[in-house]
Amino acid sequence: MSELNVRYGQLSDLNSMIQLDRKLYPQDWQVERAFVEQLLERNKRVYKIVADNGELKGYCSLIPLDKRMFDQLLFGQIDESRICHHALAYKKGKDVYIYFSSMIVDILHEDRKKYSRALILELLDWIEDIQGTGVVIKEFGMIAITEAGNRICQRLGFKKAGEVKEHGETYNVYKGTVEDVRAGIKVKHLMG
Repeated sequence: MSELNVRYGQLSDLNSMIQLDRKLYPQDWQVERAFVEQLLERNKRVYKIVADNGELKGYCSLIPLDKRMFDQLLFGQIDESRICHHALAYKKGKDVYIYFSSMIVDILHEDRKKYSRALILELLDWIEDIQGTGVVIKEFGMIAITEAGNRICQRLGFKKAGEVKEHGETYNVYKGTVEDVRAGIKVKHLMG
């Protein structure tokens, strides 16, 4: 029987995250060890992983940034590989802009939809946890590099905010609010 667990990602998950990334993402978008280490050093709440019987099957990352860095990232003025140095800690009274940098599950596994669903539903608790620190989430942003990424953004109620050219390709940029995420997940959850 399958035992599904969703929790915050830790350094001990890093090798499995990198393996999954290499298996599924184009090389230009694969996570680097130093990047993850730096992010986790700055904020322990940037990754959530889904494990099945102890084996990592997917992960998601929400990276808190200030407004300037958030906008520069979404519109191609700074490379994603540099934002690890700009990730914010959650401090009471601080405004944060959340870069939804990845949601990846093992799409070759027969239970991939179950893993995706677990991560998406976890977003509600994750948002509550972040807001519980006293920060104000002003906006979410995502660069969708796959069709699945476009679908996730649309299902979460994010609106297309433009396009960005990265690594010789053009990708859609989406933005949304906490309310968009909550409404999108509730609708998706009710629809099954």
